[in-house]
Amino acid sequence: MFGCQKQEKIDTKIITIKLPKRDKNNIIGFACFYAGTKSEPVKKISEILKNKNYTTLKAKLYDVNPAEKYLATVACEKLETKKLIKLTEQEFTQIKINKESDEKVTLCGGCTNEEELTLKEMFTSKENFLADSVEEWINEMIK
Repeated sequence: MFGCQKQEKIDTKIITIKLPKRDKNNIIGFACFYAGTKSEPVKKISEILKNKNYTTLKAKLYDVNPAEKYLATVACEKLETKKLIKLTEQEFTQIKINKESDEKVTLCGGCTNEEELTLKEMFTSKENFLADSVEEWINEMIK
């Protein structure tokens, strides 16, 4: 005859972990989340470029939103290289400041690939898995 002499009681506890909410306005991505859509800042800067509203684009160099600031910096540099805009000394200085900034932006790629980098890391780090996508995007937007 088999039997249990002693029964052990196990207490279980359910823990709810609240993850910080993503700021959808500070995400850079070209195929984000389940739907694989462009992030809001990418859509916004793309529209500015499509309409050739370069005054607004230059103003974005000073924006409080790091994602828009990053995309505007990339776009202004490309436009200057192609001689489609002329940047002032102040704008060149701001680009330099942006490239050294510790402001953070979230990168997204698909459903699971998400990372947070500083603007400085966006311009210098090999960890920026979107570097090639940003290059493709800017070349598509500015021909």
